[in-house]
Amino acid sequence: MCIIFSPASSNSPYCISPQVRETWHTYELDLINYQNKCKIIRGWDDLFTKVKEHINSVAAMKLSPYFKVFEDDAIAWDDRLNKINDLFDVWIDVQRRWVYLEGIFTGSADIKHLLPNESQRFSR
Repeated sequence: MCIIFSPASSNSPYCISPQVRETWHTYELDLINYQNKCKIIRGWDDLFTKVKEHINSVAAMKLSPYFKVFEDDAIAWDDRLNKINDLFDVWIDVQRRWVYLEGIFTGSADIKHLLPNESQRFSR
């Protein structure tokens, strides 16, 4: 259960957690085929915007005078969303590096000749 008041426009309570919960329980990553080798994530900007927006929404819930009513749920979602954000930070970095290195190790005969073991390991 969560209750907070909507911004100055009205005094009617509304609940943020179900919106956040629904988004992340049904969210599907936008995966694209990368050179018929693997799938990579596309749409990082939208993904990070959504995560940060929901982290801010949960943070705003803490300002509610009724925070104690839904504190456990808010803290749990704050933790989950921050873990998701951290995971995606690492994932985008790994994806960028892999795409960069893939071009080096598969696109250059010189590299394959100079670094045969590394090229072989990378092609797996």
